[in-house]
Amino acid sequence: MLTVASVSKTFFPHTVNERRALVDVNLELSEGDFVTVIGSNGAGKSTLLNTVAGRIHQDTGVVSLDGTDVSRLKEHQRAAKVGRVFQDPMAGTAPNLSIEENLSLADRRGRPRGLSRGVTKAKRERFAEALKQLELGLEGRLKTKVGLLSGGQRQALSLLMATYSDPRVLLLDEHTAALDPQRADLVTRLTRSVVQDKGLTTLMVTHNMVQALEVGNRLIMMHEGRIILDVGAEQKSQMTPQDLLAEFGKLKGAVVDDKTLLQ
Repeated sequence: MLTVASVSKTFFPHTVNERRALVDVNLELSEGDFVTVIGSNGAGKSTLLNTVAGRIHQDTGVVSLDGTDVSRLKEHQRAAKVGRVFQDPMAGTAPNLSIEENLSLADRRGRPRGLSRGVTKAKRERFAEALKQLELGLEGRLKTKVGLLSGGQRQALSLLMATYSDPRVLLLDEHTAALDPQRADLVTRLTRSVVQDKGLTTLMVTHNMVQALEVGNRLIMMHEGRIILDVGAEQKSQMTPQDLLAEFGKLKGAVVDDKTLLQ
């Protein structure tokens, strides 16, 4: 479903600020795979997601989605196949539009837009049914401006919007990091549910090692633009955060505590 083949990306090449963000990265996700991605800041995690989404174009290598080479396609041209939720709850929605207007935009993602009515009675009924699964009472607030919602409500709505048009691949970029623990648990639970219900192929970046081990069927660790650890479901289920720290410590050649990895 997703193939990243020999992908490299260097920012500010041939300058004193040159940074190799991705170095010959190879990654393949089968349909329905849920892969969590961990690593220290600057490891290349967000650059990997940006490259898959088309926000950044790699210097070399190929990105394929659902068997199609999309390396030369821009972000909006991949939108029909790629859903994304960002760390900032404010980033995935339009705050000055209502909930139903935001969902209408999500409903049209990746498709041509004409002059037809954006929100119809039939759409409003569909939106309300979809919102019920969030269990936040938003189905009764369709005309509420999204900017008035709490961070947790807005992130839950962002998740629903990112998956509303049934993308082939879902990208989650630390989408619970800005939430308090209770709301982070809620969004994590909703994530598991929607990914399972829709059978989505998912790539999730997180700094939370417990979350990385508990969610999904595969885990990769990145460091300095490279994938340095790739474990499947069976091995992942037997690992602890301390095991991940030990793997990172081997790379660094020193004893590493959780603060080092998370910074």
